[in-house]
Amino acid sequence: MTIKTKIKNDLWKWNYIIPFVKKYRFYEKGHIFVANKVIHALRTIKPIRGQNTVRSVGDDTKALLSSVNVSIGDGYFVYFIDTEKTIAVPGNIISNFSLDYSKILSISFNDIVNSIHGNSFYAQEARAVLNGIEVLRKNIIDELRISSLPDRIKKMRIDDFTNMLSFPAKHFEEGLQRILFFNQIMWQTRHRLNGLGRLDKYLGKLYEKDILASQLTKEKALTLIGDFLIKLNMYSEFKSDALEGDIGQIIVLGGQQEDESYFYNELTELFMKAQALAKKPDPKIFLRVSENMPSNILQTAVYCLKAKTGSPLFSNDDVVIPQLLDFGFSKEEAHNYCVSACWEPFVVGKSFDQNNIAVYDYENAFNELLDNKIEVENFNDLVNAYIEVNKIKFQQFLVKLDELKWANDPLVSILTEDCNEKQVDVSNGGARYNNYGITTVGLANVVDSLFNIKKFVIDSPKYTLEELNKYRKQNFDGRENIVYLFSNNKYYGHDDTEIINVVNAITDSLTDIVTKYRNKYGGKVKIGLSSPAYNIDSKHTLGDFSGRYKGTPYNTHISCLNAAYTEIVNFAGQLHYDKHRFNGNVVDFFITPKFLSENEDKFIVFLKTAIKQKFFQMQMNVLDSKTLIEAKNNPSAFPGLIVRVWGFSAYFNDLPESYKDIMITRAISAESM
Repeated sequence: MTIKTKIKNDLWKWNYIIPFVKKYRFYEKGHIFVANKVIHALRTIKPIRGQNTVRSVGDDTKALLSSVNVSIGDGYFVYFIDTEKTIAVPGNIISNFSLDYSKILSISFNDIVNSIHGNSFYAQEARAVLNGIEVLRKNIIDELRISSLPDRIKKMRIDDFTNMLSFPAKHFEEGLQRILFFNQIMWQTRHRLNGLGRLDKYLGKLYEKDILASQLTKEKALTLIGDFLIKLNMYSEFKSDALEGDIGQIIVLGGQQEDESYFYNELTELFMKAQALAKKPDPKIFLRVSENMPSNILQTAVYCLKAKTGSPLFSNDDVVIPQLLDFGFSKEEAHNYCVSACWEPFVVGKSFDQNNIAVYDYENAFNELLDNKIEVENFNDLVNAYIEVNKIKFQQFLVKLDELKWANDPLVSILTEDCNEKQVDVSNGGARYNNYGITTVGLANVVDSLFNIKKFVIDSPKYTLEELNKYRKQNFDGRENIVYLFSNNKYYGHDDTEIINVVNAITDSLTDIVTKYRNKYGGKVKIGLSSPAYNIDSKHTLGDFSGRYKGTPYNTHISCLNAAYTEIVNFAGQLHYDKHRFNGNVVDFFITPKFLSENEDKFIVFLKTAIKQKFFQMQMNVLDSKTLIEAKNNPSAFPGLIVRVWGFSAYFNDLPESYKDIMITRAISAESM
């Protein structure tokens, strides 16, 4: 019997195994590796089902949470996931999501559920979830009583779990434990890419209260946050999505307020310092920046960058917030934005928004354009011909989004505004906002290809488009000189008016389509220029005229191998992000540790200037090519080397070889600038 047949014989397992297959199919370790993972999952994962004749997600959640094995562990906090148990539900489980932890901290969870009146199916589901969480809470207390934890810590944790569902959190340490508890429940119930939201804001009042009462010191808080981060870093293999480390546990810090002042507190800096000291790839820091932010926050951010964990990512509120307002979010909601998984803006507690449901590939239209055997006379006609084909492909792409079906989710619904009032599950349009978000790849390669056609076919004819397309379909076999020629002519990312105009013309042409789209819940769709699929979707497409062979990676986010940091930032600052184009637009570059160490003050000035230049978002690796090459050749000598991969950080040794090669190539290019 084949592996696939075994899985299909038990549908719940097939439903659960999909993430495993998704996760490992891009690893270049052979099909045997994938098969072993699937077999292991089949042998170890147990389905947990409710006892009712008619099954429901609420009953299954209750049964699961009532039966998981409790593991107290050590350290300050209790945090565990029973990796051998799960639930199976029909439809796509909501992911790329952040619970409203501000509500979890400030309101009794019992009171929230008990406010759902009546005996509707929705109310029954909510109560079933509450009952399951209640059983888990009691089981944890029972295990704490017989644990070997020090008496002082044991008493605090028992108090925390005694109050967990009945009262608002009273202390900072209790708040951290409560966030961990609900985070582990999200993972246990198969939600993926679970964000954490604005923890400096959510926990600020508890922290200040304890500091004023002399129940907490800044030094103690740093230690507690460090243990909190280490706990969240646990179970990375279980949590990871497409690649090891792709977990989505983003902590959002700082941010512009409605009165245009900049929000920050001591926790803003403490979370960054703790992340730097922990030296773990996850969770990750997402720092909201603005022109009027204080310099000390940027200084702490650079301190964090120097720890070489890939954090923080910078998100420019001066650019992001106006796009959120234009999209239709209220002023309060826009100024309180978080992110879904890596960088896609998301309104916590009010939004169902699924921001990573599909990837649009700009190269597909380019391939079709060339197959149409167009006659090229001038560059404008070439660009316009591409735009027309691309619009058709994009319209067809959006239609497929309507086929998506979502799993009922009583847990998330309980904590999402409007769902309880309407008694409509979040999966059925119960949230205030029900938007979709897509990411895109290949735009840079298309732009480079168009400009290389301009240079070598139109302006100074060296080839015909027909013969170039012929070579392309042969994967440039015997024509390596053409690939070399094109790869040395990069355009996307350069601060050139003509290039920027072409990029904007291409995305502008999609805005009429995007702004008119509505999904079955009445939600809108947003698009972004950054996607993790730059090394995934590219494996299935032909080469192009950007210097790409068939199956090799696309350009990474908003980047360029032969443009300086300042030029890429200037380029990014002139791109159009309005009319729904704000679903993640990340400038991505490498910087050497030596350069940052010797030019820290200048780098802070660069960051301030970049914010004024209106980049949308920015991330960077603080690494040098020498280290990466040595780590690839001798992995055992670099067990803790962390790199920023797309919107997350991971251990270099855990990456597929193709990703390691991308990192090395980009690091070498950065050092030559």
